Amino acid sequence: MLKKLDLSEAAGEFEMIGSETHLFYNVETGEFDFYIDFMEEDTADPMKFEDDAWVAAPSQWDIGEYNIMTDFAETVTDRQKRELLSVALHGKGAFRRFKDTLNRVRLVDEWYAYKRKAFIKAAREWCERNDIPYLLDNVEAIDAEPAQQPEPAKGEPHAPAVLLATLESHNHIVGDIERGIKVFNNGGVEFEESGYDFYLARVPHKGDMKTVSVTFTHDGQDIKHHYCACSRQDSEPPVCRHVVATVLAIQGGIVASSLALGKDATVRSTVTQDKTAKAVRSGSLDIFATPMMIALMEQAACECLSDCLNEGQTSVGSSVNVEHTKPSPVGAEITARATIEFVFGSRVEFIVTASDSSGEIGKGRHIRRIVDVERFSRKISC
Repeated sequence: MLKKLDLSEAAGEFEMIGSETHLFYNVETGEFDFYIDFMEEDTADPMKFEDDAWVAAPSQWDIGEYNIMTDFAETVTDRQKRELLSVALHGKGAFRRFKDTLNRVRLVDEWYAYKRKAFIKAAREWCERNDIPYLLDNVEAIDAEPAQQPEPAKGEPHAPAVLLATLESHNHIVGDIERGIKVFNNGGVEFEESGYDFYLARVPHKGDMKTVSVTFTHDGQDIKHHYCACSRQDSEPPVCRHVVATVLAIQGGIVASSLALGKDATVRSTVTQDKTAKAVRSGSLDIFATPMMIALMEQAACECLSDCLNEGQTSVGSSVNVEHTKPSPVGAEITARATIEFVFGSRVEFIVTASDSSGEIGKGRHIRRIVDVERFSRKISC
């Protein structure tokens, strides 16, 4: 069975396509991947996309952002603003002039809402041309004909509840988390929901207002996409104070949580015969086994999260990438430490280390996800 594609996710990928970017979608795994002309061979392998599982996404020219811009200009009811946008679209440098004019006539938020709808529509049409099943979330916001294939909705999105640690984990301007909190506390942030998970806002800034748009993940625990007029020239804009203030205004303030960057925990264990490589069959020597070291690191990460979970929640490991750098003999005392480095919604990323009396014996990274026990249990195959 082909994996269903979230149209909002596809639209976000399509918006990143450049003139030399070739984007592909794997219908079996549900992943997007790309290569750019003139990329080094050890960075990208274009030959892998010849597999039948990979479907080419539309090119930048197929999507036609210039046509989307001209269509938007025609929808503007104010005659003077419409004419200014139309003039900006003629001649060399039209894209830059158009964006500058949008700021002058204060239509940035309307443009990004219109553009988002257009890209979601392009994603839907591409799916239908290639017989790719898709989810209908966010389609209600598109002024277009009804979809040809009815699909069950996933239900209402959860109310946004983004942790402070998650905001800090995103690429952000130094000091703007604290400044964003002050902007929120000062009040005056205006926002409205424009379709599932998608919000438009105007944030006070030095006697004026900054335009912000934020899209949340469906569980409401993280930012999926964001835009602020102060960083419109960045291809990957950082989370700025205006985005922080917008998120806090939408969710009604900072969500109380023990999850914090830098929070850590340690656990200890003595190397006994049953924890050796020979005993667990990961080697032939009577030394501390790598799988046992990894298990101790995971135990430290679980301990770190023990006071961060709500009733009915637990954490499950999803990724481990470690090096075992030194051997430890039977009788050695091992200390494992896990330190929270990033928090993206329910995904928590740790730096993990292990040491004995001689010093560090292992290090790496570990990712855990916070899950609802009952819901997760239903996914387990019997």
